[in-house]
Amino acid sequence: LGATFVAVDPLRTVIPVSGTAIRNVPLRHFAYLPPCVRAYFVRRVCIFGPESTGKSTLATQLVHHFDAVLVPEYGRTYTEQHGQDASTAQDMLNIAHGHLALRRAIESQADSLVIEDTDPVLTAIWSDILAGHRDPWFDRFNDYPDLYLFCDIDLPWVRDDVRYFGDPAARLRFHEACERELIARKVNFVRISGTYEQRLAKAIEAVEALLR
Repeated sequence: LGATFVAVDPLRTVIPVSGTAIRNVPLRHFAYLPPCVRAYFVRRVCIFGPESTGKSTLATQLVHHFDAVLVPEYGRTYTEQHGQDASTAQDMLNIAHGHLALRRAIESQADSLVIEDTDPVLTAIWSDILAGHRDPWFDRFNDYPDLYLFCDIDLPWVRDDVRYFGDPAARLRFHEACERELIARKVNFVRISGTYEQRLAKAIEAVEALLR
């Protein structure tokens, strides 16, 4: 081509990173990735488990700690709008699709981490419990996050207008159903238990390991 090579910033004083460093640890050098490829490297973490296990609190804490973006629990919004009688298999499918639409809208704003407050896998369990069955779509769903943080039922039950199962036996059945679902789908999950402070510490440790 008759072109002449001209070295620009050979000491890397203007752009203090190398292509090799970016390839080795993309998330550590996320700011230097072209915007068109950042979405490929964004990591997703889902807060998972039964009602009243501190999921939303933990999700908010992680968002602040990691400067991440939050996908809030769409099922709560749907129930607040339609009432607790909106519990058919079709309602559960509507919730799942609503969550995915919300996630797609929000994750475009992410730098390197998205925190999801529940996901369609948990909605599938709700469908089993409330409707007695799930739409076949749920068993085909496999757009899993990189990590599930599975919250234990060792926190006290707190009643509100959209929660269902405060009985200890019912909470345990729900918890066991969550565990079976995660194991059956062979997803990456970490158990989160203890006080609110202990839960946050365990969650931060698990997310930091994911981002390394």
